[in-house]
Amino acid sequence: MTALLDLSLYSGISLIGLAWTLLTLFLMFSPTGQRLLSNPLGIVIAAAALFPSLWLVTSQIKVLTALTGGIAPLDVQFGYRQPEIAQFAQALNEGGRTMYAQFQLGTDTLAPPGFCCFLMCVYRSTVRSRVVRTLCDGMAFVYFVSVLIANTLMPVIILNYPAQDGFVLSTLYGLVPICDTVKYAVHGLAWLVIVTAWLRQLAGMLMARKASRSFPPGALKD
Repeated sequence: MTALLDLSLYSGISLIGLAWTLLTLFLMFSPTGQRLLSNPLGIVIAAAALFPSLWLVTSQIKVLTALTGGIAPLDVQFGYRQPEIAQFAQALNEGGRTMYAQFQLGTDTLAPPGFCCFLMCVYRSTVRSRVVRTLCDGMAFVYFVSVLIANTLMPVIILNYPAQDGFVLSTLYGLVPICDTVKYAVHGLAWLVIVTAWLRQLAGMLMARKASRSFPPGALKD
């Protein structure tokens, strides 16, 4: 865990990611934040903020993939386990492992709040059901916490490689992959719930329009 105290692993982007993370938590839990998220304009703003962040993250992932000779970073591998972590870490030299840690504690801090803010803006401003919005709130929180844990603790694993034994490291080798799996699963499930809610709303609108045409104004008058 002492690896996280190395200030050379952090950058100005890390501060931006921290500020954005705190803003996301404010938007998630405060009445003011939830009211702001309910404005459809928020979708445009969130998308505009997410796009450059996603571009930076994707660009760095390409660099890291090239360093490993074609092995994708663990962030984009779904359901990886300890063997995949070891394979990826071994493919990186010592400098590459430091670069990966800097990526996770720097550029990659922009993606979680970006995705989370965009997700929250979409369901808050387009889904009518309060129950569905509350369910999505819970999934957004689980997604956000899981990805923050994974991104913060993976550098500890990578910087200590090839060591894999000991209580802390053995715990992290089990915990971090679970968090990344939860991250992808919950994020995907949230979008499935949102699309299902949209389809139900559309069906309700079509049924209401059909009913109004079946009983035009004045049809029931003598």
